[in-house]
Amino acid sequence: METVDVVVVGAGVVGLAVARQWALAGRETLILEMEARFGTQTSARNSEVIHAGLYYPTGSLKARLCVRGKDLLYRYCAERGVAHRRIGKLLIAAEEAELPALASYAQRAEANGVPLQPLTAAEIGRIEPAVRAVAGLYSESTGILDSHGLMLALLGDAERAGATLVTHTPVVGARIEPDGIVLRTGGDEPFELRCRGLLNAAGLRAQEL
Repeated sequence: METVDVVVVGAGVVGLAVARQWALAGRETLILEMEARFGTQTSARNSEVIHAGLYYPTGSLKARLCVRGKDLLYRYCAERGVAHRRIGKLLIAAEEAELPALASYAQRAEANGVPLQPLTAAEIGRIEPAVRAVAGLYSESTGILDSHGLMLALLGDAERAGATLVTHTPVVGARIEPDGIVLRTGGDEPFELRCRGLLNAAGLRAQEL
C-alpha cells in the first residue's frame, strides 16, 4: 500500500489553502477531489465577499480570524493577481427606530478592530442616490473577489511546491491504524492509501467521512 505524508480531502478553497501551506512547508501533499475539477461544490456557491468582520461576537474565533484573514487575503490577491475590489459597504438605518441597531453595530465593530465611518443622510445620498436613510455607517474594508481565481492561485502555488491534485477520486472511508490513517477511495479505480496526516475539507460531505 502506498504511503504519503499528508492528504487533503476536498479541493475547495479551504482544502487548497491548507494544501498550499503544507506543500510550502516541504510536506509531501496529495489532494483528493471527487469531482472532475477543483472548486465546483461549496466553494463555487458563495457571494464572493471579503467580509470586514464587524458582526461577529467580540473575542470569538470567527471575529479574530475574519479580521486577520481579511488583511492577508487582500495582500495575497494583490501579490498573485487575483481579481478583487475593496468596494466598501453601507449599513443604513432607514428610519429613526433602526438607529439603536446601527449603534450596536458600531460598538461591535470598534471592539473587533473594524473601522467604520459614520454617515449622515446627505453623505449616504452622495455615495448611493437610490438609498433613502436617516443615518449610516461605511465599512471601507469590505470587498469582493473572484473565488475561482483565488482557488486557481492557491492550487498553482501548491503544485509548484510539489503538491498533487487527483480528481474523480471520492474518499468513501477511513480507518486509523498504528502507523497512520488508511483511506479508501471510490470511483472507477478504487484504491487504499495510507497517510500520516489528514485534512477533511470535503464540504457538505465532510461528516460522512
